[in-house]
Amino acid sequence: MIATTPVHRLRALKIVRIGRSVSRDLVLRLRERVDSAFARAITETDVVDYEAPAIDAIDASLLTRALEEEIGGHILGVTAADLHASDPIDEPEFLFGGKDNRNDVAIVSTHRLGSRDPEVGIARVLKVGLHELGHNFGLVHHYRTRRESGGGLCPMTKGDFNRFGERAYLRAVIDQRGMGFCEACRRVIAAHA
Repeated sequence: MIATTPVHRLRALKIVRIGRSVSRDLVLRLRERVDSAFARAITETDVVDYEAPAIDAIDASLLTRALEEEIGGHILGVTAADLHASDPIDEPEFLFGGKDNRNDVAIVSTHRLGSRDPEVGIARVLKVGLHELGHNFGLVHHYRTRRESGGGLCPMTKGDFNRFGERAYLRAVIDQRGMGFCEACRRVIAAHA
């Protein structure tokens, strides 16, 4: 499925570092990954610092709306705050990332993605960032299990595995994801180029 958002609106991306507790190095690594994964679809990527009030947790929809109102445009926000769903009945209680379908804003939280190995934590943030940004391009979750060229699953691989009785997105599934999109997802991204 291809997003209904006009293509030109997605070409310029602002990666927003929300607060000083988010590492600038992490945001720069995310920018590098995004530039590679969305080459030609995203032609301009800027890093923006956003000083938000110090908070431990926030509703993901509230944060996406605040970023849209205060910064605007196509955004991938990175926060250290714990993200929660507006509707915990239909969504997991906490979120690793989120995308508001009413705008072009996606977010990822570092809060629950950490690991004893810092590189594993960074890789998780990068994968969730690619996943959430993929939603801005109309990509949807899928259960493809074919490994991509880098050895991992597509970033859009569904993480809740409800068919096995699990409800929340699992770090183990994120760890199985790679940094490269599957062929079907690459075709959708290419349609935006």
